[in-house]
Amino acid sequence: MHIPSLLAKKRDGHALEQNEIEWFIQHLQDIPNEQIGAFLMACQINGLNPHETTSLTKAMLEQGERLPLREGAVDKHSTGGVGDKMSLILAPALRACGAVVPMLAGRGLAHTGGTIDKLESIPGFNTGLSIQEMIENPCFISRQTAEIAPTDSILYAIRDVTATVPCIGLITASILSKKAAEGIQSLVLDVKFGRAAFMQHSEDARALAQSMVRVGTELGIEVTAQLTDMDHPIGRMLGNGHEIVECIDCLKGVGPDDTMELVHAQANALGFEITDVLSNGSALNEFKAMLERQGVDSSTAQRLIEDPWSVLQRAPQQYILQAEQSGFVADLDALLIGQVLCEAGAGRSVQGSDIDHGIGIEIHKHIGSKVEEGDVILTLDGPFGIDIQLIQRLKNSITISDYQVAVGSRILETLTISDCSTT
Repeated sequence: MHIPSLLAKKRDGHALEQNEIEWFIQHLQDIPNEQIGAFLMACQINGLNPHETTSLTKAMLEQGERLPLREGAVDKHSTGGVGDKMSLILAPALRACGAVVPMLAGRGLAHTGGTIDKLESIPGFNTGLSIQEMIENPCFISRQTAEIAPTDSILYAIRDVTATVPCIGLITASILSKKAAEGIQSLVLDVKFGRAAFMQHSEDARALAQSMVRVGTELGIEVTAQLTDMDHPIGRMLGNGHEIVECIDCLKGVGPDDTMELVHAQANALGFEITDVLSNGSALNEFKAMLERQGVDSSTAQRLIEDPWSVLQRAPQQYILQAEQSGFVADLDALLIGQVLCEAGAGRSVQGSDIDHGIGIEIHKHIGSKVEEGDVILTLDGPFGIDIQLIQRLKNSITISDYQVAVGSRILETLTISDCSTT
């Protein structure tokens, strides 16, 4: 096939045929980066129609290995956010209900946290399971292997440096090619919108959700998508080790309301009611069992669930941010808070850099809370001698008003295949 002709076709706004997309993906390893970049830019500018998106997803899926389809296998995917820790609670809770949970997760980048980074704050936890270990494991959270959807790694690396990350068709193919490789029957998608989300506006998040639901359905997966608000941080603990602490609280049934709302909604979308397994301790037991299967010493796992800070790192210096006036907390800017955490060392500015698992934030007063001047709103656990500008930016994330703002559900909308166009 003549690559410049294929690129010109897409550049000029024409749809590519299935065999053209399949050929391009099959030969991706041998195609020069500048031609891959041109292909991606043409997709970004002209978009991918539903048929192109499905063809691309299937082609990427078929280039790698797949886990066998397992009865009762379910998973969840989130587009990322600040304080988004639901996977760590949901997976063991679903397993306690009898589900098989083969969960491939990622690292954080920029202001968004990553499930893998959070788990790696636990000493001994192995996030690099082999495919055979995944097959033998009834519930795991691991990072993607080189064998699963390998072309996604090539495409994403080039998307990242060519300003083609936001293309809905490319996002859909990237996510669904990996999720379909897990051998799952059902999938719930948490598609976030707001200032700290990848999609700033609900309309864009809805378009992405519809694309992923439609393609997932065509791949034989029952998919539900939830549009959720990401203007404010989720829960009361932010940062890698800190979020493990909150997850253990949630698995003990005493987690923050907004975190638990999302966990319950995601479980319900997959057909499970998790109230009993959270209250009777079976979800917590499944969490401990998952830790041990993935390399954590039994005594360490036990100490973690009894007294998390006896196991986890915690940065040595506390920086306390207080209310500068009386009133009500009207805003906590999740984007600013996430950026401060990242720049303090809890996240990455570039892929592959080291992070400090002990840096994090505890939120003491949430949106709508009444405060008096001097009340503690946030505590940052950070390194000694932190840049004072970071503290000032963290202070700028807090807005106090004379009036109490209403606090509603984080879930804007739920979408299934009946809400998605298939043309």
